[in-house]
Amino acid sequence: MMAEPTIAEWHEQFARQARWTQMTRSQLYRRANLLQARRILDVGCGTGILTNELAKRTRGTVIGLDKNPAMLGYARRRTSRIRYEEGDALDLPYPDGHFDIVSCHFVLLWLSDPEQAVFEMARVVRRGGSVLICAEPDYGGRLDWPDFPIREWQIAGLRSQGANPFIGRQIRYLLAEAGLGADVSVVPSHWNAQTLYENYEAEWRWIAYDVGHNVDQLTFDRVKKHAWTAIEAGTRLVYVPIFYALATK
Repeated sequence: MMAEPTIAEWHEQFARQARWTQMTRSQLYRRANLLQARRILDVGCGTGILTNELAKRTRGTVIGLDKNPAMLGYARRRTSRIRYEEGDALDLPYPDGHFDIVSCHFVLLWLSDPEQAVFEMARVVRRGGSVLICAEPDYGGRLDWPDFPIREWQIAGLRSQGANPFIGRQIRYLLAEAGLGADVSVVPSHWNAQTLYENYEAEWRWIAYDVGHNVDQLTFDRVKKHAWTAIEAGTRLVYVPIFYALATK
């Protein structure tokens, strides 16, 4: 199975995830009036993929926050225009009401206490400001055709890493508990042969990482091969619901 990814490999995966939700984020940015925001916080910024995007779409100051110093170092080497700071999403090092917009992307599923993280994001955004939950997946809703057991594999594998594979369906609850009104939706998905071909190796590389040692190699290789056969036959479909939300304080 896949060894622990390098920071460069994580960066590639973050970029791939960002492509899945690009149209949705553009809509969220417009609705939150990102262009006019003065202070924006990107929580769990990782290697800075979306932090850079935010900085290009606003006239304000953008801060990327993460607790992983190696990822922050990678982000800083890519640009000197953005402030990257080390910190914990469960205890944001900023005063109440400091930001106009607080954003995160594929972050809450990895946190030990996502409810506390959302409470913190709500705390540091100003009255009338926005909290953008740009993408949180729900692997319990994963669909595959042919009907492979990948959903069960990923649920078990993510749980073994301390992640919450069902975080997507909890987004509305988490925001309401933090006192935020929110519009919650699911990212639309599109399937075509080219996308399935292009994503095949990357998809299975990261499934291998998620699955870890929960599936024997022979079974894994057999299902992976059958997935490729289905792509060639034009019958393959894979869908993971990815939830997003715009919340106003």
